[in-house]
Amino acid sequence: MYKVSFTGYRPTKLPFFGEDDPLCIELKERISAQIASLADSGARDFFSGMALGVDTWCAEAVLELKKTRPEIRLFAVIPCKGQEIKWTAEQQKRYNDILAQCSAVKCISSTYTWDCMYRRNRELVSLCDVLLAVYDGKSGGTQYTVDYAKKQGKKVIVLPPV
Repeated sequence: MYKVSFTGYRPTKLPFFGEDDPLCIELKERISAQIASLADSGARDFFSGMALGVDTWCAEAVLELKKTRPEIRLFAVIPCKGQEIKWTAEQQKRYNDILAQCSAVKCISSTYTWDCMYRRNRELVSLCDVLLAVYDGKSGGTQYTVDYAKKQGKKVIVLPPV
């Protein structure tokens, strides 16, 4: 058994607009297939940083798989309390629905700090054996997390956004 963490872009960094875009639908299908493959090869614990976009889609894919594979567990590693406070009501509901289905939720900081996102990303890497990244080379938090995982000797699986 091994553990998998997720990293990837928020919606504004992706090359499509909206979840009903065929490119987004196809990406979500690839994410689900990769997570199922990881579960088939022994992954049982999955960790999401619960940001909008890829983190959310990965968490939802795990929860969908859990319906037929109850041994699978989803954990949330959130950067700070109130991460979702500025999101839309629909985004907040989705976030809270996912958190309610997690085996556990770890909160890195009680309040927002300049580095809580990076600390969350480092924690995601420390918890996993494999990092699944939706990534195409853009700079930012995803690149930082991929590079950090490689430096830590973690296996990194990269899914390009398109």
